[in-house]
Amino acid sequence: MIEFGRAICCDLAAAERREWLATNGLGGFASGTIAGTLTRRYHGLLIAALHPPLERTLLVTKLDETATYRGATYALASNRWKDDYVDPHGFELIERFALEGTTPVWHFAQ
Repeated sequence: MIEFGRAICCDLAAAERREWLATNGLGGFASGTIAGTLTRRYHGLLIAALHPPLERTLLVTKLDETATYRGATYALASNRWKDDYVDPHGFELIERFALEGTTPVWHFAQ
C-alpha cells in the first residue's frame, strides 16, 4: 500500500511532487497531486475517452471541498493561482493520504 503522513502531506512542495492516477481501463482516468493542487494539464477528476482510447476530454477538473464541524468551516481544497499564490491551504489539514487499491483516499484532521 502506498501511504504518506503529515510530514509529506502538509509540506506543499513535497505533496505536489507526489501524484496519483486512477484509470478505468477504457482510456479514461483521474489524476492529481496529494496536495490537491493541479500542476499538469490533464490533472482532473474525470478525463473521459470519448472514442476509447482516443479523444480524451477533461470533463471535471476538481472540487473545492469544505467541511463543517461544530460550527467551524474548514477548507479542504488547495489551489495554486497566478504568481504561485496558494489559497485555500487545505493541504495543511491532510493527516494521511493512501492509495487503497487504485482509489486515492485523504484523511483530514485539524
